[in-house]
Amino acid sequence: MPNDEKKSKGEIDLNKHLIEWGNAILRAAVIILVLFFFAWPMRLMGSSMEPTMGDGEIVLMNRFAAMQGHYETGDIVMFHYYDAEGDKTVVKRIIATEGDAIRILEDGVEVNGTIIEEPYVSGETKGLVDMTIPKDMVFVMGDNRETSFDSRNMGAIPCDDLKGKVFFRLYPFGEFGRIK
Repeated sequence: MPNDEKKSKGEIDLNKHLIEWGNAILRAAVIILVLFFFAWPMRLMGSSMEPTMGDGEIVLMNRFAAMQGHYETGDIVMFHYYDAEGDKTVVKRIIATEGDAIRILEDGVEVNGTIIEEPYVSGETKGLVDMTIPKDMVFVMGDNRETSFDSRNMGAIPCDDLKGKVFFRLYPFGEFGRIK
């Protein structure tokens, strides 16, 4: 009888450890999935989004938004841009979406006949733009209009190229929080 009791206790301990390990692995998998789809960290490079975001800042991007394909004017998005220097990760703000008529005028950016308010902009907006955004595309610009290489130079961006929405700043800690 004593061996049976030891065996049962040993089996119970083994089962308990297997369940604990299984729970730990499941939790880790859920955390990885959440990070992968909903909160992917990335470090910004360059000054094209100043004053909203700056060089070296670490932000979170929601990749699930790219899977849904739902973007709105004002969203800050990340996409890849390919040029002679290779693949670049770019962060810009959506200014107009498909079907919108956009023009750059001396007194600002006009979308669908109305000058839009852009309190986040630094610098003067220049460029020769007078177009209607094609289906499944967006027009993006950096907040630092004088240094930004954006849709004024590269044209409208296909929504399929958008990789997600930037929504939260992790670093610098003094500016930790939601990005608007």
